[in-house]
Amino acid sequence: MSVDGRAGIDADLVRRLVASQFPQWRDLAVTPVKLDGWDNRTYRLGDDMTVRLPTADYYAPAVD
Repeated sequence: MSVDGRAGIDADLVRRLVASQFPQWRDLAVTPVKLDGWDNRTYRLGDDMTVRLPTADYYAPAVD
């Protein structure tokens, strides 16, 4: 199980990023997934979407 906040990324940061970049989704729940990878942090956004953020610059190309 992942620990929220690894690599400086936590649910609060995801909420702020979503609110600033996708205001239409700002009221959706943000919850960390139970099994998380090492290269990225993944969060559920509402019931149907996910947010995936790299834990380091060199992992960013893998997000695409």
